[in-house]
Amino acid sequence: MTKEVRTDAIVLRRRPFGDSDWIVVMLTNACGKVSGIARGARRSRRRFAGPVLDPFQQVAVRMTQRPTSELVFLHECNLIRDHQRIASDPLAYAWACYASELTERMTADHDPCPDVYRLLVVTLERFSDSAVVEPSAHHFILGLLEHAGWAPDFDRCGLCGAPADADSKPVLDERGSGVICVRHEAEKAGLSPDDPRFRPSRRIIDEPLLAYLRAARGQPVARAPAEVVALATRLLDRLLDLHLPGPLKSRSFLHHARSL
Repeated sequence: MTKEVRTDAIVLRRRPFGDSDWIVVMLTNACGKVSGIARGARRSRRRFAGPVLDPFQQVAVRMTQRPTSELVFLHECNLIRDHQRIASDPLAYAWACYASELTERMTADHDPCPDVYRLLVVTLERFSDSAVVEPSAHHFILGLLEHAGWAPDFDRCGLCGAPADADSKPVLDERGSGVICVRHEAEKAGLSPDDPRFRPSRRIIDEPLLAYLRAARGQPVARAPAEVVALATRLLDRLLDLHLPGPLKSRSFLHHARSL
């Protein structure tokens, strides 16, 4: 049965279709991630005025869900909040692209996830403040991992349950669960972690980085040392790679923007 729905949404991505249409991927508040066709949107000045279908825009959308098609039919969109200013900051724009791609990859079609929607809305707002762009992205990634059932544990070893601290010298768990004591890797090699012949295959996570990651679960960490923020980005990249099949297209662009 065809059903008309009105809901708020964030535009994640779009691509041209035919001579005058757009195929638009959105995260909606009511219906989760949807892909829709906007007929005539590349020419319309009434139903899809101005930048309403640009990536990152928050819009009020009227759409029809059809039981015979995965695509919804977009009737009209009205702008709620304009995020075009994000494009004026290369780093904010790159992180917004990354957050959008992650959202699309880590949410299921037509599965309502209002918690992720609210998190994305707040994150895009925070990206307008250049001082907290990267910490805001880290908070978003950790929230998205939690939604997907992949929340990492940075408090205790994923194998023995020992506290993750300077004594355990934690490293990232290759299963993606969080961290493990470095001694478990040494034991697999038949060595003591204090043996000079032992070389961990992954970087030992020090206390400042652990403290940052723990705090970032609750909110973006402002005024963190730049080296800690950079290490957090690398660690979260690796953590995402343990869960996601295939590379993220926006990552190379993000890394370039971070180097500017």
